[in-house]
Amino acid sequence: MKVLIVATNNTAPDLLAKIAEGKHQRVDYIELARSLSTHYIDYEITPPKSPIRWLERKVRMDYRLARRVSQIVRDERYDVVLSLSERVGLPLTRLLERHVKHVVIMHHPMSANKLRLMRILDVANRWDHIITISYAEGAALQEALNLPEGFIIPILTPIDTQFFKPFEDGIPMERQDHIQSLGLSHRDFPTLINAMRMLPDIQCHLRVGSAWVDHKAGHEDEVLPHNIQIKPYVSPDALRAAYAYSRFIVVPIRGDTQWSAGCTSVQIGQAMGKAVIASDRPGLSNYLIDGETGILVRTGDIQDMAEAIDYLWRNPAKADQMGRRGREWHEANYAMESWIENVTAALKFITPMPM
Repeated sequence: MKVLIVATNNTAPDLLAKIAEGKHQRVDYIELARSLSTHYIDYEITPPKSPIRWLERKVRMDYRLARRVSQIVRDERYDVVLSLSERVGLPLTRLLERHVKHVVIMHHPMSANKLRLMRILDVANRWDHIITISYAEGAALQEALNLPEGFIIPILTPIDTQFFKPFEDGIPMERQDHIQSLGLSHRDFPTLINAMRMLPDIQCHLRVGSAWVDHKAGHEDEVLPHNIQIKPYVSPDALRAAYAYSRFIVVPIRGDTQWSAGCTSVQIGQAMGKAVIASDRPGLSNYLIDGETGILVRTGDIQDMAEAIDYLWRNPAKADQMGRRGREWHEANYAMESWIENVTAALKFITPMPM
């Protein structure tokens, strides 16, 4: 079985060198390609400038990448395509020849537009499996599209627990003098900001940025209280220190259709041995054990957010206990190696059709 892995991002020329130097976490599609002894492709095979680039960014669909993938699959006779995002998986639906098996990892499956498009494209008969990044989205998608049992395989996203881990020497509690909220996608920073107004003695850093999206974060129109500082987006090796010097991590998420938004920040926090407070979105709830590795708060509830932050701040031993449990849980369940095993097992269910 010859598998082609399709990633929907750019791979920096110096990425492998940075990983080898310990300055960057391992990347899932690179590690999976190595494990399967196969190849991956990404945006590097498409021209950086194109008349339809603006359209692709607007609708978040990678048409040019899909066309190139279909050509490569045909020319090099691949049996299976693993699309790591619906951005390329959906445009590929009618471009791949019917004998080619297609597995798609969906990150945002529950929007009305995507559900409508999946019905129009008849993905139930064109794709071979859908991998969702939460159990909640898997169950909801199966019901929404009336898909057969086993068609959807929930596999939660991985984290490089060898890269993101507690500092060996530890950080004294007196130097963990603030909490931190990181990320950009679907963040509900206004709820956090208003919660922090109620907690003037607790310092909070907002580290706004993302490797995947580029838009306003939601804090720009807010008048920030004195106990909130805006911090710059930093490289992965510096990001570890940002987590390490935080007492705990807060990930506020808007109540929209991106059910698993914020999962990476939640995972990194726990892998770094930090308790995490997060909004109780259906997908994101799969990435945290409420009361054991962190606290889930009602989405958009300022009072609930403030009470959770105040509780963990006043109980540092509890926060530390949650952080240790979160580290153990992620090492056991969400390490890169576990993800590779799970994805490989999903691909083994596929029997290529004769041409």
